[in-house]
Order: sequence, then structure tokens, then C-alpha cells
Amino acid sequence: MLKEEQVESNKEESSKNTENKAKETSEVSQSVQQELEQSLALARKEAEAAQKEVLYIKAELENYRKRIIREQEQAIKFANKNLVSELLNIVDYLDRAIQHSKVLKSRGDSEVSNFVSGVEMSHHEFLQLLTRFGVEFIGSVGEAFDPEKHEAIGQKDAGKDSVDKVVEVLQKGSVLHGRLIKPAKVIVGKS
Repeated sequence: MLKEEQVESNKEESSKNTENKAKETSEVSQSVQQELEQSLALARKEAEAAQKEVLYIKAELENYRKRIIREQEQAIKFANKNLVSELLNIVDYLDRAIQHSKVLKSRGDSEVSNFVSGVEMSHHEFLQLLTRFGVEFIGSVGEAFDPEKHEAIGQKDAGKDSVDKVVEVLQKGSVLHGRLIKPAKVIVGKS
């Protein structure tokens, strides 16, 4: 009997040990599970933050790319600005030559008349060439004076409907692709 009691006692002890080990294992696995859940939550937050950062960097890169393209387009568009500016001086000289030659042309000398006509045709072709490359000429008699595109050289007495309007254009101005290169030199009407 003793042996049976011992066996019984050992069984009970073994059962208790197994229960204790099961409890300990359960507690350990619960704490491991909690740690894993915390680690997972932290990893998700880090992944979300990294994804937001990637999206931000991607947007920054796209904006940079667009800005560079826009700057390149502007550089190409206005690359000829200095050349055009110098060529406009030649247009001014041709304008003056044509203005002064009208007196000579009216005298009736056919050689002078033909020469002046040649200068006028050259002037016209030159203007057409500049227009093809984006140059627009500004400054017309009768338009309202605009200090952003006109340079007032003087004032002249004019009628009521010509006050603050261009009454005479001394030198045409020019615009390259919408950007002012040279203002028109004008005389403005006053009352």
C-alpha cells in the first residue's frame, strides 16, 4: 500500500508540476505575445512614417523636376534676348533712315527712290524675321500711356480725348515672348 500511496502522491505532484508548468508556460506565452503585439504595433507605426516620408520625398522630387523643366523652357525661350536687343538697335537705325529718306524720295530721283524702296523692303523683312522669333513691337499713336511699356520723353498739348494717350511715337518698343525688352519712347498728350 505504501507504494500505491507513493505512486498516488507522485501522480498528484506530477499533476501539480504539470499544472504549474502549464501556468508558467501560459504566462510566458502571454507576455511574449504582448511583446510581439507591441513590436508589431511599433513596426506598423514606423512603416507608416516611412511611407509618409517616401511620399513626401516623391512629391518634392516631382516638384523639383517640374521646376527644372520650367526653368529650362524659360532659358530656351529667352536665350536670344541679348541678340534680339542688339538687333532692335538696327531696326531703330533703319526706322530713322526711312523717316529721313522720305524727303529724298519725294524729290523724284529714281535711283534714290529705288534705294529708299530697297531699304524699306529690307526693314520690312527684318521686322518679319524678328516677329517669327517671338518679338512684338509696341507703341502706337492713340493708345493709353502705360508706364510699364512706354517711356515718356515729353508731353504735348492735345485735345481732351488725347490726354494721357500717346500722341507721338519716337521709337517703337519691343516685347519678347511677353517680356518687355525695350519700352517705346513716346510723347504723351496733356490738357
